[in-house]
Amino acid sequence: MKKIIKIDSDIIFIGCEDGSIKEVRKMDCSNFEPAVGDFVEIFSTETRVIVTKKEPEAQQETPAQNSAAKNGINININSSSNTPIPQTYIEASGVSGPRKAVNKVAYCLLALFLGGLGGHKFYAGKIGMGFLYLIFCWTYIPSIIAFIELIIALCKPADANGMIIV
Repeated sequence: MKKIIKIDSDIIFIGCEDGSIKEVRKMDCSNFEPAVGDFVEIFSTETRVIVTKKEPEAQQETPAQNSAAKNGINININSSSNTPIPQTYIEASGVSGPRKAVNKVAYCLLALFLGGLGGHKFYAGKIGMGFLYLIFCWTYIPSIIAFIELIIALCKPADANGMIIV
């Protein structure tokens, strides 16, 4: 993006992205009055130079938004106390069923203390699996599976809000 950095009577100095400076005449500016700080585009042929004012772009993406778009995960949480947090379901490729973002600490504590009864499954919104854990809790198999799921959850990296996808 080129920017007007200095105006000296009839000569305009334009800074380019590569660090170079172009000098153009004030009369080469088409349909606008040049001012220091204006973003411009330069079109030139062998005999003619035309400078046009470039309108500033709307809002550029922040690096965090760009990173989230590349990773495919976008968790949006409203911090207003009166507004409930929306349920965020994310469909992961290769895995059947909806995936949900949950708080990592709460999920891990529930898996540790109430995992044999399916507490972490109910918290994650997987009601059917929660009932299966509850029905078969007397076999201790759900407790073993819950402990494995605890280890898996502990290994998952949390986002900036402390959420993981389960």
